[in-house]
Amino acid sequence: MKKLMLILLLAITKIGFAQQDTTLIYNSPMYTKDPIRSKWRPVVKHVGQFYQVTFYDRKDIAQEVINFEDKDLTIRKGPFASYQKGKLREKGEYDKGHKHGEWTTYNSEEQVRKVENFVHGKLNGKAVEYWNGQQVQKEGMYEDNRKIGEWKLYYSNAKLAGKETYDIYGKKSQAEYFYKDGKPATYDDLFAPPTYKGGINQFYKHLASEIRYPVQLARDGVQGTVKLSFTVKKNGDLDNIEVVESPNNELTIEAIRVLKSSSDWIPGKMFGEVVDTKYNVPIKFSLRK
Repeated sequence: MKKLMLILLLAITKIGFAQQDTTLIYNSPMYTKDPIRSKWRPVVKHVGQFYQVTFYDRKDIAQEVINFEDKDLTIRKGPFASYQKGKLREKGEYDKGHKHGEWTTYNSEEQVRKVENFVHGKLNGKAVEYWNGQQVQKEGMYEDNRKIGEWKLYYSNAKLAGKETYDIYGKKSQAEYFYKDGKPATYDDLFAPPTYKGGINQFYKHLASEIRYPVQLARDGVQGTVKLSFTVKKNGDLDNIEVVESPNNELTIEAIRVLKSSSDWIPGKMFGEVVDTKYNVPIKFSLRK
């Protein structure tokens, strides 16, 4: 008799994407297991030196444009763009299947939110985040995915909120923070991630008590991790639940249902103010005898 176990992991991994042509895209395990792209209509074209896949939603609005260097669509190369509600969300370039060069992320008003530089998938070079497309929120340098040197943080009124120094290993070696009036502050005074009332272990207990493993999937031995991204709003409500990765739509539905039932969230804090904050929770469904 099988014993059901639910293991929750606090980590995020990125899903790959490799297809062959319009027909095989629908049959590709990587495609059909992606609950987001599986609902979109892919169109494949040969554009210049690239093989381009454009995904359209049910309203025939473009959601993603991905270029590949080969006709088998296995290695990303060239321009990439993603959209949300018809507005540009992210753009950049791929090389040898990895992010390469400058990548820009936009907010819902299509103002620049973040500019980062990559060298074959790793953050390298200057990175800047903005409040509204113009005023800098934080800036500094990366080397092989590690923050290095001095990073500066600013309030939306351009006043200095903090200075952090990172060593060659990416470890914060020095730091000082300030209130808006310039008086000294601590990191915890200004920043805090959203939390579940009672702590993350209490959140685990809530999920374990509420989640129901779909019967047929348990019989078929279907397992895997549903990775969810969501926003904890300033009033503690959950919003904008998105699926980052999932092995099965039924597991996705169950994970989202239980997440929505977890109402005891405490909002996060940035620069001393309570704000809507993005949060990520991978939920692993595992069957063991």
